[in-house]
Amino acid sequence: MPAHLPLRGGQRPHNPTDSDCRIGVLPVELLQEIFLWCLPARPSHPQRLYYSLHPRGFTSRSAPLLLCQISKLWRNSAVSLPNLWTSLDVYVCMGKAQPAIPLATVWLARSGGQPLSLALYQQNESTDNSNAAGEVLELYKRYIHRWNAIRFDLTGPRYCRLLTSEEKSAPMLKQFRMQTSYRMYEEEAEKDLFGIFGIFACAPCLSQLFVSRIPHLTLAGDSCVDIPWHQLVSLSLDYIPSVGTALRMLEKCTHLTEASFKIDTVSGPLPHTPVYHPLRSLSINIQHDQMASFLDNTTLSGLTQLVVYVRGPLDHYGWPQHSFGGFLKRSECHLLHFEMHDTGMRFDEFVSCLGDPYLQSLERIVVEDRKDWTWDPFVTDLALDLLTYNAKGIMQMAAHSQCALPNLEAVTFRGSCLWTADGAVADMVESRWRFNCKDVRRLRRVELELLSSHVEDLRRLQEFGGEGLELHLLFR
Repeated sequence: MPAHLPLRGGQRPHNPTDSDCRIGVLPVELLQEIFLWCLPARPSHPQRLYYSLHPRGFTSRSAPLLLCQISKLWRNSAVSLPNLWTSLDVYVCMGKAQPAIPLATVWLARSGGQPLSLALYQQNESTDNSNAAGEVLELYKRYIHRWNAIRFDLTGPRYCRLLTSEEKSAPMLKQFRMQTSYRMYEEEAEKDLFGIFGIFACAPCLSQLFVSRIPHLTLAGDSCVDIPWHQLVSLSLDYIPSVGTALRMLEKCTHLTEASFKIDTVSGPLPHTPVYHPLRSLSINIQHDQMASFLDNTTLSGLTQLVVYVRGPLDHYGWPQHSFGGFLKRSECHLLHFEMHDTGMRFDEFVSCLGDPYLQSLERIVVEDRKDWTWDPFVTDLALDLLTYNAKGIMQMAAHSQCALPNLEAVTFRGSCLWTADGAVADMVESRWRFNCKDVRRLRRVELELLSSHVEDLRRLQEFGGEGLELHLLFR
């Protein structure tokens, strides 16, 4: 109402704090629906949780506990809504669980019969922390029949209570993650902790398994742990003894679409013919001299995402370009995302990768080289020439193509793999950012670690960033 107009008798300006606008008059069902939207997002990584916790544990600063502090109506509405209490993260630090066991017990009791998402993070392997983590596991064990998504980050908890036959059933369990410290595998406590894995024999919905290692895993891929391999859609293992074991895993997991393997250097039997699998996403951490063996014995026709981490003695590195090319040709896959970390490539091998006909479907490429004190850079002017679109139509690769990787939308070069003349990077980016061509996609994201002396590249790349290109720059 305009300020100059008089108010009628008894009338007063509308106040948003009036009772007819207060949230307290909402129906309980609508109030509870609003409460569900107040729940904080779960941290995607344990470290984020560590820094977000209040020193005294969970307090009234966030939902759902915050909702119990406002009024009697809000408290009753929150306590009587099981879906508010189905997710619980406990962090064990300095011998204490946060939130404390009594609060965690009440929390889970309020969850009714709903599926539970539970997490436990243990700071270190001190005696007090190990005892406290064991107590939390004992509490969680009571609810195995309602486990849905589990995440444990443990360093040797004191847990020596095997499951009873009635407890070895997890009909709602879909995702299980357990990151464990390597040192605990040198102790007898390994068997006690993995006794909880007895639930896998009765987990008909389990489809995602992410663990550091499986106890007593043999070269043939067998173990004392009964795991429903045929159900798994996602699998991550931080320890696999040999290349042959990894291939055996693929044969056992017929429905697998995502896999992450860290393969050790133990020698083992290989299949007589390449293992065929319709895997879509693969992340592999492998010794440099084992990489060729894996590629030569694998056919992945459905692969769209490949991430490779190479490790080993710095003076014996080498990238098996011939085996990699054979793998791509045999698989006939259409990769969209390709990451290479510390591969030890030469510049000519990287050029061969860019020109491989089975990599021309790539939309994102990530190259990272952190062992720069021993290797020569391999992303050179020659590689950038192949990636540069020639607006004048001069063919740079073959008679039918104007540049390598025409579908590329995101480029990342980190570490010291990049060594070019100042301005060459900007030329490549400009050709894919400013020039319009129906045969070459426009770059959307560029992440680079440049030499600090590249002032020309810096100036022009910042111009493209001002025009809308998503740009992330670091300097060395």
